[in-house]
Amino acid sequence: MKNTIVAIATPPGKGGVGIVRVSGENSLKIAKRFFSPVPDNLEHSRMYFGKFKGEVEDTGYLVYFKSPKSYTGEDTVEFHLHGSPYILYSVVSSIINSGLARLAEPGEFTKRALFNGKINLIDAEAINTIISAENSYQAKVLSNLSGRLSDFVLNLKDNLIKSIAFLEASIEYPEEEETEDAVERAVPIVREALKSLENVLQVYEKSRFIFKGAKVVIAGKPNVGKSSLLNAIAGFERAIVTEIPGTTTDSIEVDIEYRGIKFSFVDTAGIREASGLVENLGIERTFKELEESDLILYLFDSSDKDFVLPDGFERFNSKIIKVLNKIDLFDIVEFNGLKISAKKKTGIDKLLDTVFDFFNKIDFSENFVFSERQYSSLKQAESVLLKFLDIAEDKVLPEVGVAVIGEAVEILESVIGEVTTDNILDSVFGNFCLGK
Repeated sequence: MKNTIVAIATPPGKGGVGIVRVSGENSLKIAKRFFSPVPDNLEHSRMYFGKFKGEVEDTGYLVYFKSPKSYTGEDTVEFHLHGSPYILYSVVSSIINSGLARLAEPGEFTKRALFNGKINLIDAEAINTIISAENSYQAKVLSNLSGRLSDFVLNLKDNLIKSIAFLEASIEYPEEEETEDAVERAVPIVREALKSLENVLQVYEKSRFIFKGAKVVIAGKPNVGKSSLLNAIAGFERAIVTEIPGTTTDSIEVDIEYRGIKFSFVDTAGIREASGLVENLGIERTFKELEESDLILYLFDSSDKDFVLPDGFERFNSKIIKVLNKIDLFDIVEFNGLKISAKKKTGIDKLLDTVFDFFNKIDFSENFVFSERQYSSLKQAESVLLKFLDIAEDKVLPEVGVAVIGEAVEILESVIGEVTTDNILDSVFGNFCLGK
């Protein structure tokens, strides 16, 4: 981390102001070489008005952040200039050609903050996720979430370390009464840790749609209006609508954002006895989509004699909303579900609100896991702790308990970045932008 790095910190394209960020031991040299006037003793976090003089000249501001009170923990300077891409690239080129700095790698400023103890790995992931936030839900969750999750993981780790300390004491002083039955006495601590982990993992499983989007599959018999509903939701003719049963054989997908949530609505082949190989493949694909869905809108035709779900749909009951279509043709009074006319676009807003309400059950005060890396690591820690409970029933030696709980502690340390590998760092920083 001895090298000084430079990069444009503002998004690509034209803008009123553009920022070039420099971090490292040559930051002050670069400021004094390329910007004037610069006082002999720059004050921390103060803006100085002047002119950048390099391959291009431009008036603007210089800001100095003294180590360790900077984002990276290193001496840092920023040039706030006009937001012309040509000017900003020329500034970066001037600094690189001086030999005083090199171009930063994607996410390297944040990586330096991590290595210099300014943030942990969860904070780093939160920073990148906030930058990439695509809807109000993501911004709301991430605005105060990383610190809470870090505290949760650290508290979990500390409690497990206490159980390890007690187990190690029983190894060192086996004759002491206080250390008897050490493995059994560690069980309640591990059970409590597992309960906390289970709650956090369940929250992620319920709220994954915030970061991944929600997949909503439209299903039903042929010609109940599935494609018409997809078109009504999309606002344009995305799917072909005909009177011929089995027209839709491939799944057709439309992405929309509604009230801050990204939804992928999928039109599927009608469910019936297939009349040919192609239609049969389409129906197989429908059931694959149903398995992978977060929610199913099952359509009935208002001319149907009954409104019973097909055999095999019982396993989807927790994620099915029944929808009666074509109410413009037949007035059905009793129906346990939503009533719409996809063709006339009647009831579509209410349907979308109902879909939204199905997912809008998140308690934002809970601890949130917000990346697949965090989720898979905590899931792995859960598995290891469950293994400890299994072996504890066999009256294992304390040494075995130390090894197993210690493995769980190491996994938790990898979540917050106290223990890292190149693979972990690559997974976190690989999607960062250049100037962050």
